[in-house]
Amino acid sequence: MLLKFLLVLSLYCLGFTQGFAQNSPFNYSLELNSSVATKNTLPFWMTANKFGTVPNSNHSAVYAALFSDFKKPESRFSFSYKASFTGYLAPKKSDIFINELYGSLKFKGVLLDLGSKNEDIKWEGLSSSNGNIIKSTNTRAIPGINLKTDHYLELPFAKKWLRAKANYAEYFLNDRRAVDGARLHHKSLYFKSILNKKLSMITGMDHYAQWGGTSGEFGKQPSSFKDYLRIVTGSSGGSDAIETDQLNVLGNTIGAYLFQLNYTGNKTNWDFYWSHPFEDRSGMEMQNWRDALFGFFIDFKEPKALVAHLLTEFTYTKNMSGDSKHGIADDGSPIMARGRDNYFNNGVYNSGWTYFGNTIGSPYFTSEIPDSDGITHGVVLGDNRFMAFNIGANGFIQNIQYKAMFSHITYFGWFDNEYSPKRRQFSSYLEVKLPQMLQLPFKISLGSAFDTGTYRPNNIGGFLKFNFSLND
Repeated sequence: MLLKFLLVLSLYCLGFTQGFAQNSPFNYSLELNSSVATKNTLPFWMTANKFGTVPNSNHSAVYAALFSDFKKPESRFSFSYKASFTGYLAPKKSDIFINELYGSLKFKGVLLDLGSKNEDIKWEGLSSSNGNIIKSTNTRAIPGINLKTDHYLELPFAKKWLRAKANYAEYFLNDRRAVDGARLHHKSLYFKSILNKKLSMITGMDHYAQWGGTSGEFGKQPSSFKDYLRIVTGSSGGSDAIETDQLNVLGNTIGAYLFQLNYTGNKTNWDFYWSHPFEDRSGMEMQNWRDALFGFFIDFKEPKALVAHLLTEFTYTKNMSGDSKHGIADDGSPIMARGRDNYFNNGVYNSGWTYFGNTIGSPYFTSEIPDSDGITHGVVLGDNRFMAFNIGANGFIQNIQYKAMFSHITYFGWFDNEYSPKRRQFSSYLEVKLPQMLQLPFKISLGSAFDTGTYRPNNIGGFLKFNFSLND
């Protein structure tokens, strides 16, 4: 039944876009794709960082979108929107779901997003985590409201050398979770310093906090306006919070510091970036300073070159503020320690830093397999301690565009139970876009990926995409 529905819907969308796009203010896109592999699952990079749209199995899928960009960039007020969905057929499960559904209002340099909107892809999509260790492009967009600056804004007291960018957002975690009805608070603040005509520096911080909702184990969590203010300010919980939240901070905090250097040259542009995670005071005070995502990106400013862009990354999360562990005193009270930060997991918010079964941060953090109720219980303990290298490049071989990524990951295991030998994984990805031939109304992309090592099954996969795009 779903197969017939997807087929009819695909043909309808294709005919609709061809028939009405020329006289419509809308933009349309339709993609048909199929993925297969030698195992029951797909290789790592065929599913990771795909905004949660690619199931981890052999499948055929359709992706459709209706959208409109900001029409008058020079105007003080403008509006954009998008609605997109994915439907797929797989041997064990077929599904259809919304990818993005949002409207955006822009007034001068301020933007208000309402709904589910994907993150902008940075560094040509070559980064393993979109340049941010805690917020990648690995999951579906989370619904909510986000007020942000559209770009870096000049500060009136330092127009020549200092600019700022910020956001303030509230989201609803509407997947199946250990804490039903949990909410997500997010804010960020970044400063851009203009060092000279060619060099600039960005420093800033992201702060997320899961709060509210009802836990099957711990009951209803604090959710009053006073509790919301505690979440916003990163304060400890009140008398109705569990004891650990009274001693530490209310809710589940996930944050990151960012440092970035940007160079603009005559023949190349390059960016160096550093993204450092924290979940408590020890991380905020840099006791886990070794843990971070380091990246270096080069734009050769020749879009049609053999290598147009090149990226290298190193990610390390083994330290976790040291080996000191929490405990229980003789009187039953908790003993708080500064160590074993256990990134992306939480005792109360047991689904951790995941959404619809995928890790919200770097996809190197492996999420647990959902239980029989469809609930994901965080990321695999011990697999959140790893070291990873990533190299990515794109460019053209004659008139064929390509994108390639090569990653090597070493997983160490948990402090008291480290893997021996360590689990190592090499994963690669190659995608090519064929030149449009014979004036066909679609573009063809194809590619392959493979995994080898001792962490995931040795696996080779391939995919084929047909993309129909009619813009006004």
